[in-house]
Parts: sequence; structure tokens; C-alpha cells
Amino acid sequence: MGRRTLVAVARPDGRYDCRLAHWGVDADPIAQSRPLGNDWTPAAVLAAIDATHEQLVVLDGSVRTYAVCWLDPMLSAIDDIALARTADPESFRQWWVDRKDAACRALDSEGCDPAAVRRALLASLRNRASSVHCPDDASFLRGDR
Repeated sequence: MGRRTLVAVARPDGRYDCRLAHWGVDADPIAQSRPLGNDWTPAAVLAAIDATHEQLVVLDGSVRTYAVCWLDPMLSAIDDIALARTADPESFRQWWVDRKDAACRALDSEGCDPAAVRRALLASLRNRASSVHCPDDASFLRGDR
């Protein structure tokens, strides 16, 4: 499936036209993606994202990139994610993969509590990213960034 990216293009009415890219995006997210749907609410944009996505790109006068970070150390709850805003998606992604791998190894080898590992992952994310949003927080899509 590649590096799935959801591209949300803001409309003047506060809704979004959404696009999907299977191999990531860089300088021109619109040209590198295909239409997915029009007239989405901020909540619908967030509802469409799960751990099978690598990033969310929001175009609303500027380009904002959010890494999709899977928090579930048991790797079973595909919707247990957080969105972390980053200016450097590639290095952030590498950091997150390394951090997540270490957490999963600790879970396997040290018998850590999955809930504690998840809390530690989320804390690490909040310390590293400029902002972190859970799937029930669409404020950053309503201009409340």
C-alpha cells in the first residue's frame, strides 16, 4: 500500500476536499495525490485516518504536516493513533519508528504493562512534536491550531 498520506484541502466554508497519496507527498501534495472525497467536516477528516496512514497533510493557505503515530504497543487497535505536527516528516518518522520499536521490545522482553508503555509513547510524542492531537480533537482543523 506504500506510504499512505491523506491530503486535506481547506475550503472557504471550513470543510475539506480530501485526496489520497499512496507513496507520500513532498512539494506538491495535490499533484501527487488522487481525489478521495469533497465537502468533508473536520471530524470526517480525522475519522478517515488510522494506523495504515503515514501522514496527514493539511493545505489551508500553508502546508502543515502531521505524522500519524500508532500508540498501541500490542499492535492490534488500528485506530489508537495520535497526530504529531512536524516540519521534518522524514526525520520525525525515523525517530518515531525507533521509539515505537524500542517500546514494543520492552513490552515483549520486560513484560511491561501495555497501558504504561502507551502512556510513555504518548509522553515521548508530546515532548518531541510541536503539537499532538488525538483523533477526537479536530480543533487544529478548525483554525484553532
